[in-house]
Amino acid sequence: QLFGPLQPLAHQVYAKLEGRLVVNENVSIWSRYDLDITNDFEDAFPSDSVLPHVRTDLNLYLTEGSSGFNALFAEGRYSLSDSLHNRTYIGILEEMFSGVGTEFLYHKYDRRWAIGASAAWVRQRDYEKNFNHLDYNTITGFLSLYYASPIGNFDLAMHAGKYLAKDRGITFEARRTFDNGFKIGAFFTRTNVSAEEFGEGSFDKGLYFEIPIDYFVKGNTRS
Repeated sequence: QLFGPLQPLAHQVYAKLEGRLVVNENVSIWSRYDLDITNDFEDAFPSDSVLPHVRTDLNLYLTEGSSGFNALFAEGRYSLSDSLHNRTYIGILEEMFSGVGTEFLYHKYDRRWAIGASAAWVRQRDYEKNFNHLDYNTITGFLSLYYASPIGNFDLAMHAGKYLAKDRGITFEARRTFDNGFKIGAFFTRTNVSAEEFGEGSFDKGLYFEIPIDYFVKGNTRS
């Protein structure tokens, strides 16, 4: 973790234990447990955000929950037709939230565009990352539009709906994939939260990239 206000550099070394139980061709149970080996995270700088603390208490999850479940959920995937697909899930979805939700995607195989819709009820997990929860819960939902550009391997997406902090708005994404598999993208989100309420940075935005392992390993390998 870089550029913390009191701790410019913090680290954790941990073992990630993952598992998948295949119930049938449509249903699986996924699990992930993180076992802390060593870390130096601190929670001495609590968040002063006026919005619900849906992400800003991260360091509490990294200190009080240095070891714990990061996922334990059942998932069903179904194709209702050649063009309409569904994913439904219930359980511990990630390190901060549990819940139940469903997603639909409409996409014809020969089209460059797709439409998605999703909804979920989620509840915030206890900082120790066990089976307990905090009082905060909400319903999120989004309508999404995807487009694969024929020029430059750009993938574009727009999501409109309700977020974890109960604000409403739109997220825009753009990503380019290069011939060697390297990906770079950017996103930004504008909601009905003012810049003053949001605080430093004024609104959500970021960059991301992926470097494929094939870039460093010449030839095919099972590992």
